[in-house]
Amino acid sequence: MRRFALAALFVLTFPADAQVVRITEKPRGLVDGILQVPIAATEPVERLALFINGTKYSEARGRNATVQVSVGQYLRRLRMRAVGYDVAGNVAGEDEMVVNDPHPPFRVRLQGPGELPESGSVALSASVVRPAETRITSVDFFLGETKVASAVAEPYLATIDLASVPRAVYARVVVRAADGAEANDVLFFGDQPNDEIEVTMQQIPLSVASGTAPLRAEDLKLIDSGEVRAIDSLVPASDQPLHVMLLIDYSESMLEELPVVKSAARQFAQALLRPQDRIAVVGFNQRTFWLTPFTNDFSSVGTVIDRVKPIGETHLYDSVIEMLFELQKQPGRRALVLLTDGVDQGSRFKLDHLVHYARYAGVPVYPIVKNRMLAKLMRFGIGQIQARRLTSLARDTGATHFIINSERELPAVYTRIAAELRQQYQLVFRSESSITDSWHPLAIESRAGQRLRIPKGYFP
Repeated sequence: MRRFALAALFVLTFPADAQVVRITEKPRGLVDGILQVPIAATEPVERLALFINGTKYSEARGRNATVQVSVGQYLRRLRMRAVGYDVAGNVAGEDEMVVNDPHPPFRVRLQGPGELPESGSVALSASVVRPAETRITSVDFFLGETKVASAVAEPYLATIDLASVPRAVYARVVVRAADGAEANDVLFFGDQPNDEIEVTMQQIPLSVASGTAPLRAEDLKLIDSGEVRAIDSLVPASDQPLHVMLLIDYSESMLEELPVVKSAARQFAQALLRPQDRIAVVGFNQRTFWLTPFTNDFSSVGTVIDRVKPIGETHLYDSVIEMLFELQKQPGRRALVLLTDGVDQGSRFKLDHLVHYARYAGVPVYPIVKNRMLAKLMRFGIGQIQARRLTSLARDTGATHFIINSERELPAVYTRIAAELRQQYQLVFRSESSITDSWHPLAIESRAGQRLRIPKGYFP
């Protein structure tokens, strides 16, 4: 229900430095190595602190600081919150950003004074975290239930004359996006009890490896870090769109039979795609190159394969990490199908970094390794260590792997993957948002006799 409140309405166009605390540079893409986090503040801030994933990382006197954060190469989501304190140690302002999260949650944090003065004015500000594709249309500020100000562009700020509104015990902010999404936050003035426990919804891909009985949530037992978790829902493939990325190695050691690869890719797309599904074809050698955007035109998938000729080194690990980041931006179910010889040349990331990030992304990765030497060694019972390293991507992300001799085996392999993805489920359960940002082992059991495959764990 919409209604108009009898209150002063301000459309605000404050200069950027009017925000009490501000992280002045916020990267959008993947970040590794050393990240410089510049923070600027205004009065009454006397001290600055940076918190990362809820833990204080750095603190400094003054109103300006550049914090050097060692992100490293084991990429993960980092929630960074800059907090400014006044001379009495009270929080005077905050700002935040999320690093290495391709699809951050749409949320807002409302900032203002700890106590509401008897008269004069009060300053409120809103810090919004959003996915890159989410466009903000309005930010509305309220004292109690009275709308007092609006902002249409960053920074989202409001200065309210208390004479125009009755005394309130709380303020709130409502942020609306062009797609209809909405984010809210409430700030209580003074000491207010807060017994709320935040939870986070975890969505895990689940595949049926064997068994013909219908899959029902009540027949399943989910074990999270040794504890049984209630399953909120089990969403079948038919209820969600599927986004698949076909990532193809274009090094000199690969693609000896381009016509076969082309035909197999087209058959894969044709067998897989429904009207709501999409597939993208991306090639890589020393860099990645999109051969198609996400499309449901299966004919175009085969056409593009021979546009690029194999050449040069293979930055395998870098390319897979980059594409996992991009794939996470897509809605619904996701999967990455990788055709490679398994050999990396020149990546700045290592295999351990890739395995870690594949776990973190939560996207099933289906490696198809075309490596004649490895396949021969496997037949003689050797090469197991190398095979385990190459296939750990699949095992840990709830997928499966293939080691083939030539591209002529691709049609059968793609058929198996398409069949699995067509019946993949999304398992949804809740975890507390305060749990540690570390690997949480998962296991699944079925009382109906199916053999099920899920990721070996997840990062919250």
